[in-house]
Amino acid sequence: MHVYSPRFAVAADAHLKPPAASLSDYRSLQRRLGTTRNIFVQPSTYGFDNACVLDAIASTGETARGIAVVSGAVSEDRLDELNAGGIVGLRFNLVRSGTDALRDAVSLAPALAERGWHLEIHVSGAQLPELAATLARLPCDVVMDHFGRVRFNEGVSQPAFRALLALLDNGRTWVKLSGAYLDTEATRDSIVEIGRALVEHRADRLVWGSDWPHPAAASLPDDAGQFDYLQEWARDESTRERILVDNAAALYRF
Repeated sequence: MHVYSPRFAVAADAHLKPPAASLSDYRSLQRRLGTTRNIFVQPSTYGFDNACVLDAIASTGETARGIAVVSGAVSEDRLDELNAGGIVGLRFNLVRSGTDALRDAVSLAPALAERGWHLEIHVSGAQLPELAATLARLPCDVVMDHFGRVRFNEGVSQPAFRALLALLDNGRTWVKLSGAYLDTEATRDSIVEIGRALVEHRADRLVWGSDWPHPAAASLPDDAGQFDYLQEWARDESTRERILVDNAAALYRF
C-alpha cells in the first residue's frame, strides 16, 4: 500500500498526484479486513525521495517494511541507510521507464542480494516474455507486481502468463496478487481463472497487496471486494494463510 502526505514534496515530473492518504486512514481499512502488517511502497509521486515511506515505517514500528525507489547511481551507503530504515526491496517501473529501469535493476541486483532484499518489477504483460530470461538470471528475489500485468481475458494460455509461471518455478520469483482492477477489460471470471491458476501452480510464491489508495485506478474499487477474491483463488484456509502470513513473513523479513 501507499501513503501520501502534504508534508513531503511532490516530484517535479510526477504523473500521479493523489490526495492525502494517511496511515490512520489505512488503519480503518485494516480493521475491516483483519490485516495487521504494512508494506509501504514508494509512490512515483515522490520520485527518488523516500522520506514519506521511511516516515511511515518509523511511525508504525516492527509491523512495517518498505519498498523504495532509487536511481541507478545510488550509493552503497545510501542503500545501507535505507536498510536501517526498514527497506527490504527496490521497485522498478519498466512500463514507464523501459530499458533505463531494466538497466538499473540489473546493475543493482547484486547489491540487493547481499542485503537479502528483492526487486519489485512492474512490467506490462506484453513485455514479460521478452524480459523473462533476464529476470530469471538476477541473483536476488524478484517480485512481479500486479499479476505481472497479464491480460486476464486472454486466459492461462497467453504467452505472458506462461512466462510468469516459468519464472515462478525458478525459486526466486514471487507474484503479488494486487491491482486486478488495473485491467479495465477484465471480467470477474477471468480474474478468478488467472488467480486460481497461480495458486494451483505455486501458492508458496504468492503474496497479497491492497494497492490502497489505488492511485492508478480508473474508478475506486471496493477494498473488501478485492480481498474477497482470495476466497475464490485459494479455496482452503491453510493456503490463504500461507499467502497472507507465511509467504509475506518470508519475503518481507518479518
